[in-house]
Amino acid sequence: MTKAMVITEESSSQELIASILAKESFEIKKYFSSEEALKNLYKENPDIVIIDYLSSHVNGLEFCVKIRKKFLFRYLPLIILIPKDNPSIKEEAIQKGVDDFIEKPFSSQDLLFRVKIVLQRIHYYQDIHPLTKLPGFSSLIKEIDSLIDKKEIFGVAYADLDKFRKFNDYYGFEKGNEILLFVSNIIKEALYELGSEIDFLSHAGSDDFIFISSAESIEDICRQIIDTFSENISIFYDEKDKKQGFILVKDRKGRLMKYPFLRIHIGIVTNQFYPFISSAQVLQIAIELKDYAKKFEKSMYVKERRKSYPFY
Repeated sequence: MTKAMVITEESSSQELIASILAKESFEIKKYFSSEEALKNLYKENPDIVIIDYLSSHVNGLEFCVKIRKKFLFRYLPLIILIPKDNPSIKEEAIQKGVDDFIEKPFSSQDLLFRVKIVLQRIHYYQDIHPLTKLPGFSSLIKEIDSLIDKKEIFGVAYADLDKFRKFNDYYGFEKGNEILLFVSNIIKEALYELGSEIDFLSHAGSDDFIFISSAESIEDICRQIIDTFSENISIFYDEKDKKQGFILVKDRKGRLMKYPFLRIHIGIVTNQFYPFISSAQVLQIAIELKDYAKKFEKSMYVKERRKSYPFY
């Protein structure tokens, strides 16, 4: 059930909005004060907020500014109710991070339309990785399935970093985020320079990056990624670690273990020799090849060379 938080001092507006959304099976939480609503935001965890522009105890723009500073609610859909025929308020509302606005008085059709559109839009944005701003796993699956349906010839590459968790344990998550941004940037650069019209890059989570390009260019792309990564990865390490060529991290038993500098491993699969059946098949093969690349003590890619599927 979709949960809506309605914040307005006008009882008539509150009840009207609640009745309209209740017919669409929304669960409604009503507040007469934006400060009170803010205090209960974590507990209520709404799917959308509808708030009045300004009154004695409600300040819609201030509420928006405050929640956008909180990571958990940075993408929370927010619609503001504004006076009619006031373009300056609309401009300010958008600048403050409001997703949409509804002029008062409003019709039930207008309210429902805007609520549904904002929710549809945010569902797309929720598949965007908050750090790299790249599409997530759901968008990747749709992209692969779409290319399969179109009978396109293409390649998929699955890349991840060996022992990235150990790097995070040693240097901290802020430094780890720098690595993830670095990797996303070198992949984007390689796709831009060597890719094709069907290029697509997904940050599927943690240190997993999956990208699509033409079957002809995907190996060249991977070579450039690996070369750039290998040439620059040492800049993320302290001088002491650069000199010794490894980091020391305690294992679960408290023993100090040596871990070499991060490596990137990539598995490549194309449908040049056999058809792709589904996104699940594509990713399974790519993961197997990426894991095989990890057996070698260097950054590298492994491309599928078998000529038929299923494999025997």
